[in-house]
Amino acid sequence: MNNSNAVFWLKLSFMVGAVTDALALLPMIFPFAAKLFWGFNGFTGMYWYAMGMGASLMLAWTILLLWAYRKPLERRYIALFTVIVIAGFVATEIVSVCLEYIQLGKIAVSFVLQAILMVLFSYSFVISDK
Repeated sequence: MNNSNAVFWLKLSFMVGAVTDALALLPMIFPFAAKLFWGFNGFTGMYWYAMGMGASLMLAWTILLLWAYRKPLERRYIALFTVIVIAGFVATEIVSVCLEYIQLGKIAVSFVLQAILMVLFSYSFVISDK
């Protein structure tokens, strides 16, 4: 695989990831979006604390992905780190479903999107080393 293909796939991964992360901020910041996406009703102080911490990290990762987009080959390891972050989200969701904190139906779309992102970032990372 030549460098232009690797650059294309890395840039695509980084941009799709950045847009996805930016959209993921909506339910973290706006309760109506959390209710719409996940069916959350109780917006306690602990919710705001946890979501505030998560939103800060999500915003930072969005910026990191945009930064990686600018020099994709040099910053290709961001793709690998992103796979690790997504795996953490998946693990959290699996535990939350098992403990009945959230219904599988509420996060099924999230699982599909995360699977697509993991394949995209993994593929991009692997081909960028050739």
